[in-house]
Amino acid sequence: MEVLAYISLAYLAVRLVVVLVNLFSRSYLPNAEPRKMPRISVLIPARNEEANIGSLLDDIKRVNYPDLQILVYDDDSKDRTAEIVSEQSRTDSRIGYLKSNGLPEGWLGKNHACDRLARLADGEYLLFLDADVRVNPNLLPDSIAFMEKHNLSLLSIFPVQIMKSFGEWLTVPLMNRILIGNLPLFLVRRSRLSSFAAANGQFMFFKADIYKKHRFHEEFRNEKVEDIRIIRMMKQQRYHVSTLLSAGQISCRMYQDYRDGINGFSKNIHAFFGKNWLILLIYNVLTMFGPFAVWMTFSWRELLLYIFALIVFSALVSVLSNQSVWRNVIFMPVQQFSVLLISMLAAYRHLTGSFTWKERKI
Repeated sequence: MEVLAYISLAYLAVRLVVVLVNLFSRSYLPNAEPRKMPRISVLIPARNEEANIGSLLDDIKRVNYPDLQILVYDDDSKDRTAEIVSEQSRTDSRIGYLKSNGLPEGWLGKNHACDRLARLADGEYLLFLDADVRVNPNLLPDSIAFMEKHNLSLLSIFPVQIMKSFGEWLTVPLMNRILIGNLPLFLVRRSRLSSFAAANGQFMFFKADIYKKHRFHEEFRNEKVEDIRIIRMMKQQRYHVSTLLSAGQISCRMYQDYRDGINGFSKNIHAFFGKNWLILLIYNVLTMFGPFAVWMTFSWRELLLYIFALIVFSALVSVLSNQSVWRNVIFMPVQQFSVLLISMLAAYRHLTGSFTWKERKI
């Protein structure tokens, strides 16, 4: 127990240092004016997205950018997704609609949709967006300016997360807590090590010639967390890549309630830790049981210091994530329990092969 207490204290100190590095290295997408505005293909895979797709297309039409191609792939939707996109395309010639001919064997739905979209795209840059994001008019100019400045082949952004239900507050913040508390984001761009890599499939912005050379979604056609696999492959091949936090240019409401959050994160939490179950187990032991070890090993003064450090850590992550500080501090114990529950569900589904998403087994 004493060993666990000391390791837990050391790990919390490391996480505090990492989050401070992310704070002072300004890990946001900055506002900037690009020198030129090359043609961009905005590519949106959509399956049963009638609640979101119209709003996203309206956002993109208001984006401050002159040369856009907008393509939506309808991945066998059972709702009004196709009808909404067709209506939008009749009033805006930039919007194109692709209908699925079925999912080929050996592919996951989103990966196949992205591959199909990329094959019809004619832009100098390819921007893959999830259908449930919302964007503001500065997203594309800011992104192009950052790509040009750093000669990037891939830019990925973690959107500001919109949370409206109690259950979302108990699950969604954990994504940024794991990311911002364990990875100095500036190392994604500056380090050659592929282990310093993270990406978010909600926003993946490629140079088209690099993407079409490698056909990344085809390469990882059956991979649930293709975004992380892609960025690690690109780092291994010495392409310049970067991952940032949104400064408000893009936002997303990922899930609707607690059950959705637990189910959704169980799909990819394994990949957050390099697909290493041992590291995921160690993380859960240190963060879930570490406070109890500190309590049983040290005096109440050390315990209060540990709790204070946890509160500071949660507050800093919340500030970086544009999330409510007080909510995340209050809900922190339940959020941590949610990580344990998600990890257990991920392990069970990995062993049984029982994961489904959007009515498909994957």
